Amino acid sequence: MKDILLPLLRSADRPIIYLSEHGNLAALLDTGARFPVWTASTTLLEAIGGKLFKKDVEYSGIGGPTVGDVYKIPSLVIGGKTDALIFPELPVVTNTEFADAPFELLLSNTMFNDLDFLISNKRHTLTVYLDDTDSNVRNAIVNLDDGFQVLFTGS
Repeated sequence: MKDILLPLLRSADRPIIYLSEHGNLAALLDTGARFPVWTASTTLLEAIGGKLFKKDVEYSGIGGPTVGDVYKIPSLVIGGKTDALIFPELPVVTNTEFADAPFELLLSNTMFNDLDFLISNKRHTLTVYLDDTDSNVRNAIVNLDDGFQVLFTGS
């Protein structure tokens, strides 16, 4: 078994981690989210290699129905050089309504499907438990409200 231990931002009242492999981007783990959402500028998204995949897709967000663009990030790394979850070809949906959010990326609960993880508010940590059958390379699926499905598979 290999555990991935990530520090949470101590000053935040929500589980926010920094993605050190991506210039310390702030990412919120949203246990109610179905897909990852990019909240910062698309310029920043493109700076980490994001490529536009589909424009003007409809999806349901926190405030109800909204429209965004689907981008593909070549590889998103959550963790450090030796212990990390890796999401190759991660699809993310943009949302300009949260431009003032204290994070650049919302990590969806679905990114952690079939994994055990613990958010400790006391210790300010996120621990992901990987057993011998779990791969640290993960696949992500984005199911949008218009029936469009984005599936990028990793190695």
